[in-house]
Amino acid sequence: MSESGQTPATASEKAASAAPRSKSSGGPGPRAAIIAVAGFLLVAGAVGLVLQKTDLSPMSGSSAQPTLSYVAQRDIRAAATTLTPSAAGPLVQDAESCKIPLASVTIAKGTAAVGSTIRIRSGSYVSPYFTVTEAMQQVAVPYPAPYGAGSGIITIEGNAQGAILGLSPSKVMIDLPAAQTIPVAWRTVNPC
Repeated sequence: MSESGQTPATASEKAASAAPRSKSSGGPGPRAAIIAVAGFLLVAGAVGLVLQKTDLSPMSGSSAQPTLSYVAQRDIRAAATTLTPSAAGPLVQDAESCKIPLASVTIAKGTAAVGSTIRIRSGSYVSPYFTVTEAMQQVAVPYPAPYGAGSGIITIEGNAQGAILGLSPSKVMIDLPAAQTIPVAWRTVNPC
């Protein structure tokens, strides 16, 4: 075909063909790739920080393993009254200064007799006996293992067979008066 049969090039096509091309196949240079990777890493770091602060991170233990929650800062003084007096001082001080929070557990009557008793062993800590009443009781205990571990074992003792221990999910104390051992997990976040 002769050149007269071809359509003339537009001004934008002439400018595009006149622009210098990179040595590669016309793609962005290595500088653009470095900027893209740095941007991705910044975004990934920000997402990780947000997940950590919002307590959406995965936790140790299986989904069937009961979990402990922590005593909220505003409730520490009230929770301190449920601790063994000889251990309360340092435990409360650590919780108030955001070093190590206290774990929160509830005790509900369930089918247990009013007046029956229950206590909690959490690591080396032994709680006082709590008397089962019609009303649910919230008690504080230290975590049963170093807080950063995220899991441990609590042991329930007493004669309150049928009482409900408020974990997530709740546990009915069917084996009492024999000691009942419960593996537990918790999220290792700063409650402050």
